Amino acid sequence: MTRLPSGRDRAVRIELLRARAAVERQGMAYGLRQVGDALTPRGLLESFMPRARGPRKSPSDLLARAFMLSRRYPMMLSLGSALLSTAARRRLRWWKLAAGAVLAWQMSRNLRR
Repeated sequence: MTRLPSGRDRAVRIELLRARAAVERQGMAYGLRQVGDALTPRGLLESFMPRARGPRKSPSDLLARAFMLSRRYPMMLSLGSALLSTAARRRLRWWKLAAGAVLAWQMSRNLRR
């Protein structure tokens, strides 16, 4: 035969359940705040460029980061090249020279590592 819990045991159990519910609500509120912060324009930028928040970077660091992003998201590279090629068809020779210089610079930078 099961023993019915006393009034004191029942009150303690109810209080524990209330505390657990409060902790779960706080965790849910914290998670929602994090999601809200991640979906701001700044949060989205930091998801693509995690080090954007730090001190100013040199142009070569920004260029290297753009190169890494183009390897990670190749559609961005093709979209950028399509936009640049339509705007600068006459200067195609200069674009090829600049792309070759960037490629050589990036290769030398990777070989030093």
